[in-house]
Amino acid sequence: MKRRIAAILCLSAVMLAGPTVASARIKLATLPQRQRVEIQLDNGRYTLVEEERIVPLLKSSARSGNNMIDFSWSNTQIDKNSIQFRPLAVREEGKFRPIRKIDGRDEISVINSAYPPGENALVWEVYSAEACAVKVRVSYLISNLTRSFAYRALADKEEKQLTLKNYIQLRNYSGEEFGAAGVWAGFGPKFLKQVGQQEDIKMLLHRFKKVPIKKTFTYDWYTYGALNPAKPLCSKVLMRYVLTNDEKHGLGKFPLQPGKVRIFIQDGRGGEAFLGEDWAKLTPLDGKMKLYLGEARDVVCKRIVKDNKRHRVRGNLFNQEIWIKYEIENFKDKPLTLDIIEQMNRLARQYGANPHGDAEWEIGPQTSKEIELTYEQGGAKPKLHIKLPARPKDKKKKVEKKTFIFHFTIKNLW
Repeated sequence: MKRRIAAILCLSAVMLAGPTVASARIKLATLPQRQRVEIQLDNGRYTLVEEERIVPLLKSSARSGNNMIDFSWSNTQIDKNSIQFRPLAVREEGKFRPIRKIDGRDEISVINSAYPPGENALVWEVYSAEACAVKVRVSYLISNLTRSFAYRALADKEEKQLTLKNYIQLRNYSGEEFGAAGVWAGFGPKFLKQVGQQEDIKMLLHRFKKVPIKKTFTYDWYTYGALNPAKPLCSKVLMRYVLTNDEKHGLGKFPLQPGKVRIFIQDGRGGEAFLGEDWAKLTPLDGKMKLYLGEARDVVCKRIVKDNKRHRVRGNLFNQEIWIKYEIENFKDKPLTLDIIEQMNRLARQYGANPHGDAEWEIGPQTSKEIELTYEQGGAKPKLHIKLPARPKDKKKKVEKKTFIFHFTIKNLW
């Protein structure tokens, strides 16, 4: 549905010799096609559209009145309260020049605006010092002109780095056909595209090359529980690619928007193998994008609460001392680091206490020296990093089971 912008002249009763038609909107002509259209997609709900047109104006006078510019739409989801009209320049001798002041007043200016009752229309009353052609810009917010983001990641065979392609997809179901339009996501490059009604347009925003990969293996007992009845003390080990959105790691051009990521790996024979897909969260500059790859079937971790003791402090207050043993086997041909997440609040509740907020705890002296602790999810969710060697090169040799102890005390429970 093409909208109409028309020039309208309010003629006086003297000119029309009849008082009943003095306030009528007389439509002289439909204006030429848009000279320029810009579509800005940085808002997920509404899209900003700016269009420029050349509008012919008559000289304003006490007898003839001012020019009336009619902006009307139907079956188009424009927010009428967002519409703005701005005169930009006057055409003179085939060129456009800035709007001047004449006798202390802009030679082109908007006097008034009104919404005719019962119509999808907005009428501007425009003063013009002389008859001329003026370049104007009309901007508005429109819905159902939306964008989404998608990614394609291709890792090298060694899983050391990848190429990440970032796409934006424009969907136009607004009821309006824009023709040739400049399209901008609010960041990255601008595109010139033919934007028709009920069209989907996919554009490559950026190709990031040689992005370093950190491949992680994560074990979280309280999130995933027992692996199966045959292995009641084991749980899932989940694999992810972690990318850091900064220049040092080959990214850092702009925040990476949420979107589906399809992940591939080079197969070493000139082809590609599909690893899976994930939904990436918003990744700000210096943030981390984590891409889920699936379960690691060849890394096994058994978690055993070896011992626990309750130490009375006073009254109903007590400390809970706990020893957790991990038995880990790495059947992969490469060494790796296993990240084990322990949830102290869940542990406190398991032993019959409410931590009343985040649990207070301290590490014990019997914790294995090989364990490195970090706290990226907060103090109540420590992450244990354990380095594991690759399986023996001789396939006939048995994989060695590695054992580690995490000793700690949860304090001031009741």
